[in-house]
Amino acid sequence: MALIVVFIYFLFSALGLGLIYISQIYLKLGALKKNMTLLSYSAENGIKQGFGFLAELIANEGTPAVCTEEHYAALQKEACSGNSRLVGEALHQNFPLRIEDSAGSQVWQSTSDFLLTALVPNEDFFLADFTGTIASQGELRDFAPKKKSSLDASLKILAGHIPLAYFPFLIARNLPSEERQNFRANRNIVLVPPKMSGAFPGMNFADESIMPTDVQPLLKKALKIKIFSPEKLSRAELRTALGLEMVNEPVPEGVYLISNDTGLGGIYVQGNLDEMILAVDSGYQIVSFKRGEDRWSLRFSPAQGKTYFSTPAGQRSFDRVPLGLIMVNGCVQSLGGGIVNAGGSADLVTDEALPCILQGVSLSIISADEVTLSSNLIHQGAKWLDGIPYLKDSTSQLIIYADGRDFVEGTERAGKIFIGPNSPQEIEIQAALAARNSIEVKGALKTVFLAGGLQAGDVALNGNTLKILPDERLLENKMIPQNSPATSRPLLLILSLRPLQWNEF
Repeated sequence: MALIVVFIYFLFSALGLGLIYISQIYLKLGALKKNMTLLSYSAENGIKQGFGFLAELIANEGTPAVCTEEHYAALQKEACSGNSRLVGEALHQNFPLRIEDSAGSQVWQSTSDFLLTALVPNEDFFLADFTGTIASQGELRDFAPKKKSSLDASLKILAGHIPLAYFPFLIARNLPSEERQNFRANRNIVLVPPKMSGAFPGMNFADESIMPTDVQPLLKKALKIKIFSPEKLSRAELRTALGLEMVNEPVPEGVYLISNDTGLGGIYVQGNLDEMILAVDSGYQIVSFKRGEDRWSLRFSPAQGKTYFSTPAGQRSFDRVPLGLIMVNGCVQSLGGGIVNAGGSADLVTDEALPCILQGVSLSIISADEVTLSSNLIHQGAKWLDGIPYLKDSTSQLIIYADGRDFVEGTERAGKIFIGPNSPQEIEIQAALAARNSIEVKGALKTVFLAGGLQAGDVALNGNTLKILPDERLLENKMIPQNSPATSRPLLLILSLRPLQWNEF
């Protein structure tokens, strides 16, 4: 019996000691698992804080970096040689960028750096595409192991005389910081994040000196004038380009389609227009002009290479298509989308959002005075999700700019864009709207959905609501604005920052 008792005592003692040992192992494994999880969180915090810091700089910096022509030329030369100095210049930071922080027992460090992978040159600006790595190391106090993670990211930077269409929201006026904060805090101005992940330019502010000082290059392009002299066009030169007698007299008011031996140019309008209507009909882009009792109609199809231009004097046809430039040396009292009636002319439609910009067509409407938008302006092929327009599947563009100066005489004009008081209560506009002086919403209780961007000296909503969805095609460099007025001074602008791939080590 004594032996049995001793054996049983030994057996239970061994079991008890084993259970105690196993419980200690489980406690150590649990503590180790907890520490390893915290370690992963520490490394993750470094990635998130590093990326978040860059994203905050892009979204809230608010002031594009202005540089001289000489400095821009130097940056362009360095970018062409593969130098990444442009990143530090645009973000006002020194790279590699290091961040160290802690929370409780967690400690992390992150390092961000970028290398140039592609350079897309244009006539007056370039786009630099950088690929970077945000590397992070996490650790715990009183715990030896360390954890490393990294995030590959894409950073796109514009430099030079940047087309205004790239800015989702730009106020070009010398504002004190308090007024800039008022714009950011204005609940009636909403910047809707695009579907793409990452960061994009938010509200940008600069002084009025960056606004375009001259639309003569666009005018000469529309007129197909080969000699691009720095001087303004004279009356005689303008009349010659329009096919009129070369005398020093004002151009007769009317609508002119530019045509010469080298092909078709754009449209030149002398004087004010009562109405301009855009419409799509059977694969043709329609642009209808009305002034008093006179009517003009431009009808062209890029797919068929056909153009028809109707005037009060008759109709002409061409086996080619015009440039998408409409230069109005006056004001447009009503601009909107419409539909072609049975008689072949276009009627304005205000109670329905109909496509009025043909797929693949790029139009730039440049007014010397002011433009009033009277109805929706919708692109063919654009999708609507949750009541918000997305241009990602569209290949067309619309740019509207009010310059505020007579094209020939150089006298001051209004330079404003209005959302008309009789426009729809919920008006949908897919365009880049730019005005030298201001953009104003008239009427009450209106909501303006703007898929594109807004650039102006000032914005007056008058209690109405403005929702802006940046053009995702521009942010992803899938499209370059055509015939867009550009900044008069070289700037540096962060176009987008996007995460690419998360790596664990």
